[in-house]
Amino acid sequence: MAGTFFKQAENGRAFAPAKGLSTLSLVAALALVPLTAARAADECAFFKDKTVELVVPFSAGGGFDAYGRMVAKYMGDELGAANMIVRNQPGAGGLLATNQTWAAKPDGLRIQLIAASGMIAAEFGGAAGVAFKTNGFSWIGRVSGEPDVIATGPDSPIKSLADIAKIGGERTVRIGSTGLGSPQYITARLLATVIETKSQVITGFSGAPEVFASLGRGDLDLFASSLSAAEAAEKAQTARTLWVFGTEREPSRPELAPLSEVVDAKFLPLITVQASVTAAGRALAAPPGIAPERLQCLRDAFDRTVASTAFLDESRQLNRPVEPLSGKRVAELIKTATEGAPKEYLDLLHESFTQ
Repeated sequence: MAGTFFKQAENGRAFAPAKGLSTLSLVAALALVPLTAARAADECAFFKDKTVELVVPFSAGGGFDAYGRMVAKYMGDELGAANMIVRNQPGAGGLLATNQTWAAKPDGLRIQLIAASGMIAAEFGGAAGVAFKTNGFSWIGRVSGEPDVIATGPDSPIKSLADIAKIGGERTVRIGSTGLGSPQYITARLLATVIETKSQVITGFSGAPEVFASLGRGDLDLFASSLSAAEAAEKAQTARTLWVFGTEREPSRPELAPLSEVVDAKFLPLITVQASVTAAGRALAAPPGIAPERLQCLRDAFDRTVASTAFLDESRQLNRPVEPLSGKRVAELIKTATEGAPKEYLDLLHESFTQ
């Protein structure tokens, strides 16, 4: 009778316990289903009447702050919390806040918007003061992210790798960058490596607009930056974009070949890991060790937030593009970047922070 009882209809077909699975085992397995659902519900109910703190590791008024406030405005309701507040905690290029989030109680009441590429670079570059493991955070999801691209001046003769090699045979190829240890500096160093010609990374610029201005004047030959920064420079007629710094084409700019198709195939590991680091973008994370069910509550609330009409409307009004990724996918990208990085990449990061 018991065996007959547990034959059930699925899509109109009867099925019996799998071979080797006793009725008693099946009963135990089925009993876990409501327990698991109840546990998940309890974890989500935890946030009711509580305040969740979303930490932004930079000063108020910038791009990170804008994204953090957009998320907090809508995610608190999706989570069922009493409210979600933004706390700006600048210091040490984001390390101060990130160290404190790493050490915080893993209850989900402190989460942080993290510049994933900068933190990976700081960790593996041996930057002073790093007390976290980027791969160990409980990743909730990515708010925005975009590929890096390589640009040249609008009147530059560079259209191919051969053109760069020709310049390198006559003089040093000049690659612009912001300060030592910055994500742009690391990308510039990688670019200098893969073009395989005489080149120099020139630093001292305050930011991308200043680099593009120099590129537009012909004082530089190449610059690697975010796609949005390059497109702004194209509109200002100070740049012409050449390639995507990655292994795939960007859907919005399908005419741009990925760098992996341009340079020697031996550089594919370097390009792949850098593309993964960049793709992690501006991502939300909780401290390590948070209960899986509670982390799932945060992930689900985040996913609903970034898909909501109100959130997307505000992102357009503020001109803050949203390109979300799930927490699971962000964790995969971080794992690829931190566990699969070739020694040459790690050595480059270390040199970038110790010069």
